[in-house]
Amino acid sequence: MREMGVSNKQELRSRHLAYRDSLSLSERKEKSTRIWEQLKGEKVYREAVNILVYMDYRSEVMTTGLVEELFTSGKNVFAPKVEGMDIQFYQVKSMDEFASGYQGIREPEANPDKLFDLQRAEEESLILVPLSVFDRKKGRMGYGKGFYDRYLAAFPMIHSAGLAFACQMAAKVPVEAHDIRPDIIITEKEIIR
Repeated sequence: MREMGVSNKQELRSRHLAYRDSLSLSERKEKSTRIWEQLKGEKVYREAVNILVYMDYRSEVMTTGLVEELFTSGKNVFAPKVEGMDIQFYQVKSMDEFASGYQGIREPEANPDKLFDLQRAEEESLILVPLSVFDRKKGRMGYGKGFYDRYLAAFPMIHSAGLAFACQMAAKVPVEAHDIRPDIIITEKEIIR
């Protein structure tokens, strides 16, 4: 199979991010709520002791309301912080624990006592992965930095769910050896397994 060039991957990402950006705020809220409802119906979500979330940025599937709901769910909530070329997840218990971080994204403070580590990963855990573009075979692209691919490679035992709007689906996403497919992808219309 011929590899897709970097410029073609950037073009594919840009095109599908433009589709996502074209959704109005009310559309994004409504579709995000449908995605959460589908997520909450999944066994892997119900059984998870730890939920590793992302904090929505720009026009991503909104997670803020879900995170606020998770704080009262009895589950442990972990949010990402960019540290160099990697992300680490730290436990958070309220929205007050976030400050503007990498690219203006809300991040928790780095605290070794709150770090999601291999010991915590022995418990049932689910990581929510933001997507820029995806396909029906669960091929996915983020924003090109590889943060989630590296994290998922380091924690292969945790379950993963990509969250995206249906308009972000491409016919085919070029994947490379280091690209990790989420276990499921949830849109407002379906769950791709």
